[in-house]
Amino acid sequence: MTTQSNKGNTKAYAGWSTLNKKDALQSVSDSLRRYSLDNPLLSLKTRRFNLEDGDTQWKILSNGKPLCNIIIRANRKGGVKLSYELPEQGTDKIRNSNENIAKQVHDHLKICIDTDNNIGTHWEIPGVPNKVKKRIEWSKAWDEIKEYRRSSKRTGYDVTLADLVDFFLYADKDTPLFSENTIQKLILAGEEGKLDNIKSYRTYT
Repeated sequence: MTTQSNKGNTKAYAGWSTLNKKDALQSVSDSLRRYSLDNPLLSLKTRRFNLEDGDTQWKILSNGKPLCNIIIRANRKGGVKLSYELPEQGTDKIRNSNENIAKQVHDHLKICIDTDNNIGTHWEIPGVPNKVKKRIEWSKAWDEIKEYRRSSKRTGYDVTLADLVDFFLYADKDTPLFSENTIQKLILAGEEGKLDNIKSYRTYT
């Protein structure tokens, strides 16, 4: 069974035709490890196989029982395809439960592949940096700006652009320094919702 989680979104796989299979495999391996650590109750175990037809498959167990297979397949015309398959055995209730979790795993992997390789739903977003590291910095900065605005509003003060320049100038040493021009672009991207999807992969990079 191949997931249809992005059905109707014509840009969901933009740029996937340019993706190198080796890069996709690395993203899947790293992302599965992170997903397993972040979801300890599932007790996931994965094992990778190179199939005879050239596809690469990960068999995934949850609490010792088959959950799904994740498959990376190279396309003849270039790029790769990501899909999942469910085990045939089990009751309808178990299969429905497996499918829900398998879909979550698949969507997590797609987000990570997208962001690692700047493709899919993160392909050429106007007004947002192309590099994942910079996008994450902008996303975190936007969260800080919103919190600063909220806390200042409670005291009856409206934050100005100059306040934000000073805020990042004197912020923690681990917080990037942003110029006035960059802050203006960052705020515009945040208010247009272009940084919302970045939250989903910030912890996986």
